[in-house]
Amino acid sequence: MTGIAMLGAGFIGQMHAQSFLSAAMSRGSDRVNPELDVLIELPQNSDLAREVAGRYGFRQVVLDGWADTLARDGIDLFVNAGPNSAHLAPTVAAADAGKHVFCEKPLARTADEAYRLWKAVDASGVTHMCAFLHRFVPALRHARNMVHAGELGEILHYRSQFLLDMHEPDGSLSWRFSRADAGGGATGDLGSHHIDVARFIVGEVEEVCASTRTWLKNPDGSADNINDDSFSAIGRLDNGALATIEASRVPAGHALTGRIEIDGTKGTLAFSMLRMNELVFTEPGKGPRTIAITLGTHPYGRFFLPVGIQGAHSIGWRDCFVFQAHHMLQAIEHGAPVGPDGATFEDGYRVAEVVDTILRAAESRAFEKVTYRS
Repeated sequence: MTGIAMLGAGFIGQMHAQSFLSAAMSRGSDRVNPELDVLIELPQNSDLAREVAGRYGFRQVVLDGWADTLARDGIDLFVNAGPNSAHLAPTVAAADAGKHVFCEKPLARTADEAYRLWKAVDASGVTHMCAFLHRFVPALRHARNMVHAGELGEILHYRSQFLLDMHEPDGSLSWRFSRADAGGGATGDLGSHHIDVARFIVGEVEEVCASTRTWLKNPDGSADNINDDSFSAIGRLDNGALATIEASRVPAGHALTGRIEIDGTKGTLAFSMLRMNELVFTEPGKGPRTIAITLGTHPYGRFFLPVGIQGAHSIGWRDCFVFQAHHMLQAIEHGAPVGPDGATFEDGYRVAEVVDTILRAAESRAFEKVTYRS
């Protein structure tokens, strides 16, 4: 049994609560046994915390801080689903208390903060994982397998778009729009996902140039402390491929548009979040071919149900959260490694270093080298 304490009862915390519970329903010999123990929230969010705790079965709600809670016996895993500004201190404290840690992305507000977090947690010897969910989208996992098997040949280009309309109906701005609370805006909140996909499937980012824009305003009409609304970046990867990555949180009408393409000397592979059970593979002289990632032989094809007489079953966004939660629990309960399939805190730090370099390049208007610390 893995006892879980979680910080954050908001949207992403609810997704993780649902997912860690559902992970116990996986098939096969690598079964996991999560138990939702404590939900930690701020006093002003007490009504939300109690509603979420009742819905998902947390045994206790804590509203007076996390320090004493994270030192308790019976808690094996700390899930940090709080704002970026709350990632460092409680996660390090949990690791120092011998608890395994799972933290939302981006790992921290800045690369410096992410580096401190990675090194402190790694030194404690606990299992750690950063929630880069795209690694658990079966179609992208299959794309990685195809690239690594050489089916696309030498990789020439990686390009991606992440477009999401994050306007609130009343015009208010959450902590995600604050440089002090979140760090990067579109770069850290959205772009970090596709930066990690580039690293996961193709290669490490070595240098970038970029441009950013901010349109949104505070209620008083100022733009003080508001982070970037949109960015476009060109990068060079360590295998020689050219990468173009774009993200924006202000385009009206984009509920969630995620597009990823990888060009190789033998063909091009394309993925769209709106058709997340498919890859489109285009080979010279053959035209496009759609690969449905729903067979039992595909990644996570047999995770919930046997795939046989009833045929294949499409996978949804929430399922991918369950795959991710299962991966973390499997690492704890069965001694399985987090990487390379899952993102460790080192991966989280390296993505943060790319995000900071993109923001720096937008200011300098020149290519900036990504310098990774060991």
